[in-house]
This record gives sequence, C-alpha cells and structure tokens, in this order.
Amino acid sequence: MSFASNAVIAKVKAVCGHSLKRGDYVQLSAKESVADVCAYLKQTERYGKALASVNPQTIHRGQLEAMLRKAVFDTFERFHTFDHTESRVFFKYIVMELENEQVLAALQSVTSGVYVAYIAALPMFLTEHSSVDLPALGAAQSFAEAAAILHGTRFEKTVCPALVEAQTTGKLDICSVERQIYTDYYMNMLKVVEKNFKGAEKKDLKRLILGVIDMKNVTTLYRYSRLFGAGTQNAKDALIPFRRRLSDETIERLAAQGDISKVAAELDEIGYGLHSQKIPATVELLTDKISLDHLKKLLSLSQSSSVVYFAFMELMGQELKNIKTIIEGIRYGLDGSAILDMLVI
Repeated sequence: MSFASNAVIAKVKAVCGHSLKRGDYVQLSAKESVADVCAYLKQTERYGKALASVNPQTIHRGQLEAMLRKAVFDTFERFHTFDHTESRVFFKYIVMELENEQVLAALQSVTSGVYVAYIAALPMFLTEHSSVDLPALGAAQSFAEAAAILHGTRFEKTVCPALVEAQTTGKLDICSVERQIYTDYYMNMLKVVEKNFKGAEKKDLKRLILGVIDMKNVTTLYRYSRLFGAGTQNAKDALIPFRRRLSDETIERLAAQGDISKVAAELDEIGYGLHSQKIPATVELLTDKISLDHLKKLLSLSQSSSVVYFAFMELMGQELKNIKTIIEGIRYGLDGSAILDMLVI
C-alpha cells in the first residue's frame, strides 16, 4: 500500500472519530426544538466550526439542514485537495448525488406549481459546482421550461424525454425519472471503477456499489408490494438494472412479501444479514441498517483507500439523514424514544 493511500485511510478514520455516537443521538432525540438541536450540534467536533456563528434561537430547520450539508461537503472538498490516490475520482459523485436530489426536488416543484419552498431549501454552495442552473430549474413554470434548462447537461438523455412526454400528458412520472437518473449515475460510477481500478480493489468497489444498489432495489420491491400487491411486474420494471446478490428468484420472492420480518429473512438467506435481533419497523430502516453494518466493517478492515473513502461517503450521508429524521420527528411532536427507533445507528 502506498504512503498516499495510508494517508487517506488515516485521515478518513480520524474524521470518522468525530462522528455522532449513540449517546449523541439519544440526547438529540430528546430535544424539543430545532434551536435545541442546533445548540447541541454547535458543541460537537463534527459540526461546531460550521455552526460557530449561528444563533440557535433564530435558525429554522431548512437553514440548519443546509448548513450541516455544507459542512459535510466541505469535509470532502478538503479531502479532494490533498488526496492524490484513485479515490479522488469519487468526489464528483458527491456533487452528482446532490445534483440528483436537487433536480428531482425541482421537478416535483414544477409538477406541484409551488417553487418557493424549493428555492428556500436549495443548498446554494452547490450552484458553484453544478452544471445545472438549479435556481432557474426550481423556478420553472412548465415542463417545457424545465427541459430547456436541462438541455446540454448530463440530465438531457435521462430526464428530458419524460419532460417532453409530460408536456402532452400533463403528468410527469417522477418515479420513472428517478430510476433513469440513478441508473445513469450508477452506470457511470461502475464504468469509472472498471477503467481506473484493478485487482482486488476493483472487485471490492464493485461489490460495495452493487450492494448499495441491491438495498435500494429491495426498498423499491417492498414499497411496490405494499402499494400494488405481490408479484407485480411494475415493481421489477422500477428497479435499477444492476445487481450483486438479487437473483431473479430472490426478486420474485421479495416482490411477493408484504411482511418486513419475511423480507429480513430472505435477505439473511442471501448474505445480507442484520446484526441486531430486533427487526426494524420499515424497509428503509432495515436496508439502511444492513448497509450501515457492512460499511462500518469495511471502514475498519479494508486496506483500500478507495473502498474506505466510498464507505465514508455513505456513512456521512446516513449521519445527515439521521439528523434530518430527528428534526422531522421534533416537528411532528414525537417523543424521544420514538425518534430514536427511527434512526440508523
């Protein structure tokens, strides 16, 4: 292993040492307001610097979430400056993932005709890195206008055909658009891995990425099963078309399941076991917890800077997701124990 790879792994593990722990989540879940959450996060190593100048009593939830997201993005941007290993190619996928989320949110705004909330929540730091004019897209008044804004970007082939069709039908199939966006995203990522890596590192990265896709597809299968009935072809058509352990037979069985414990048992059979004996209440929690266990193991044991970096990307995303869940739980008046059960820790 090179000195540069060792440096990346050491840096990642050092930053991971500042991650929120279970004790932090217990305390955060018991808070009664966004101001209380902000005040607590100001005292943590992870977010203290980013929130140093913030008055917790005046910040609203959208501002807080945007500032936390920027703090995480800044961490990766600093990594990109000193990282001279192959892992640096993944920085662009952090930008692309943020773009994916914002384009989908903007198209929802176009569909609903309400763009004020989108503009208010837009992470403005992303506009410096994005190839898409996100403020203009969020303010688009029609599918035709949105298509014109996305013309010439990486979303032209994946999104614009659906927008053209929506001009005629008056309805945008946002689920199909999301599938197209993430199919292109992961296909691009897998091609980069194939081109830039070799040997065991390439094999481990492909397994990691395909495992992430498997969990997304399991979530999709379960949702379709609950909404439309078991065994529906619509569920299969909605999947991202890359797999690691999801054989055709496993997909058939999962599509027939409406019980979360049976889904957990099916996943355990194919090697996606859950470390905890307690089955989570939702499929999202189940797949996220399975992923979390695997990512933590990789972070601890892998000698590949790229595998460690990618695992770190996913773990940081989960931490932000947990904080958002806490804020949402407080907003809806849930008690601390209920919020804690909704977290992936």
